[in-house]
Amino acid sequence: MNDYGQVIKPYECRSDFVPGYNDQDQPRESLPNGNYWCKAELGYFGDPYGTFYIRTGDCRARDIHGGGSGLPNPYDPHQGWVPTLGCLRMQNADGEEVALWMMANGNNMLLEVVD
Repeated sequence: MNDYGQVIKPYECRSDFVPGYNDQDQPRESLPNGNYWCKAELGYFGDPYGTFYIRTGDCRARDIHGGGSGLPNPYDPHQGWVPTLGCLRMQNADGEEVALWMMANGNNMLLEVVD
């Protein structure tokens, strides 16, 4: 969104997660609604994460990334969808576009998560 609250471009982002518990024996859940100051990175972060990574600062490390373990090509621009362990997932091409925009504009962006 721009400074006037108008959507510049929408991107699909999914919050499907694998049920179960994390390493601290807390139930897995997706990134909660709220505001997060985010920083973006580009690269190859492993099959589960794909070609970009946006850190939200969430205390349980529920971030935004692409990829997907078990997909035929988790680095493909449009890799498909599989649940995460609590993060939000985007298609690599969309996430790279967002990450590049963030990095070109200060790389410290406010993200509002709303279901």
